[in-house]
This record gives sequence, C-alpha cells and structure tokens, in this order.
Amino acid sequence: MELSPCLSCGACEETGECVISDDMDDVYSAIREGDRFILASPIFFFGLTAQVKALIDRCQSFWCEKYLLKRPVPEKPFGRKGLLLMVGGMKKEAGFRCGDATTTAFFRSISVPEHETLFYPGIDAKGAIKKHPTALKEAYEAAKRLVY
Repeated sequence: MELSPCLSCGACEETGECVISDDMDDVYSAIREGDRFILASPIFFFGLTAQVKALIDRCQSFWCEKYLLKRPVPEKPFGRKGLLLMVGGMKKEAGFRCGDATTTAFFRSISVPEHETLFYPGIDAKGAIKKHPTALKEAYEAAKRLVY
C-alpha cells in the first residue's frame, strides 16, 4: 500500500478526517467496519516498524474524532477487540514495552477497548519464529480467543 506519513497539519482536529488521499482511505474504511484487529510487527530499536508507525500516526484523525469531536467509532454487536504480535532480537521484555504502549494508544483511539499482547524475544532471523517451541500454538490460541 502507498501510505503517506502524517503531516501534522491539524486539519483532522476540525473534521475528524485526514486530508491526505491515498491507500489509507481503504484502511480507514476497514477500521470503521471491523470488529477484530491484529497488529503484527517486528521490533526495531524498541519500536514498531516505520511502516506500522506511519499507519498508526495517520489514525490521529480517529483520535481527534473520538476525543476532540466526541464521535468515537460506534461499538459493534460483538464489541471490538485486538491482538498484538511482536518479535524482536532483543532478549529482554523491556524491548517490547514501547511497541505495546504505542499499540494500546492506537487501539484505544480506534475504539478497541481491549487487546491481548504476545511477544517473542530472541527472534532475529527471517522465519526463526517457526522454530520457537510455543509461538505458533500461542498465536493460534490467541486468535481463537479474539474471535470468540
């Protein structure tokens, strides 16, 4: 997808809508229509990838709509829930806290009041998660909880 970064122009503060027209328009529609959300990202230097962060930053319009204009995304019949999946080469949990905090703010801004987080340290090579003894089973179980 072609997503421009947020320009911090402030236009969404007045309308709750971003003035940039690009593939993010499809993302906005999916967020409004959806009720289950999965965000997955490797962690680089204690943060979500630049591409994921650009998408989150463009959701400032949802934050403005919800908190400034008092028009949150309407609740769905089965609620709105999320799942965050992260992998990273670091060995300690601390490296994942920033990604989780950013995702929490993002999910709350798009009116997802609860989410589960799974993270896997020591995953540094492409495909290495497949060798983790529990990751795939845990992700499968978390996805089942997400939809039920």
